[in-house]
Amino acid sequence: KDFETRQNIIRQLLHFAQKYQLNGINLDIENVRKEDGPLVTQFVRELTPYLHRAGLIVSMDITFITEGNWSAFYEREKLAETVDLIIVMAYDEHWGTSPVAGSVASFPWVERNLIKLLKVVPNDKLILGVPLYTRLWEIKDTGEVSSKSMKMAEAKEWITNKGLTPIYDESSGQNYAEYYDVESKATYRIWLEDELSLTKRVDLATKYNLKGIASWSRYFADETAWLALSIENNQVAQNE
Repeated sequence: KDFETRQNIIRQLLHFAQKYQLNGINLDIENVRKEDGPLVTQFVRELTPYLHRAGLIVSMDITFITEGNWSAFYEREKLAETVDLIIVMAYDEHWGTSPVAGSVASFPWVERNLIKLLKVVPNDKLILGVPLYTRLWEIKDTGEVSSKSMKMAEAKEWITNKGLTPIYDESSGQNYAEYYDVESKATYRIWLEDELSLTKRVDLATKYNLKGIASWSRYFADETAWLALSIENNQVAQNE
């Protein structure tokens, strides 16, 4: 909320952008109280002209439109008017500590929320963020639910080690596998991010004429991810 603090941040960002010869700055501000949302907007409004004068592209990450500190503070329409690109983090439908097992980002959930978001963010500024990770869910017979995140290669290795063959899950639009372990008395479930799911996400970006594709995180990908994301449409870009 302090003007001098914001100016100090802006000076530092300009310094590092010049030092490392960056093309742009991506803003990822999360978990802010709703009442402080206008302060975030003000910071972005003050920052962007400085970055533009330095020849930098300005992008900002947002969530889909939901309630709670992770989402409600974003003034999406105002932010979209200010920055060059908006990247929607279209994942964590079911987060790490979710009480219910499910997909990181099922297709009905993504498309439903994307349609809602496009009412306030223009498609020519919107980039669809896609997950390059999944979660392996453990549901104990007692009802206790937990999960751990997995890179694409780790998920495939787990499926191979268990001798499983994924099946297509209509409700999520993804490949799915399930395994019951007698010793641990638990059911393990996984909704896969693979070549199929990533190709479908690109198709979704194309269907709604979005500016492109971003990903979280490059570190989680295997070679099939880049094959799926390497489409001829030159509007689609890959981003960490």
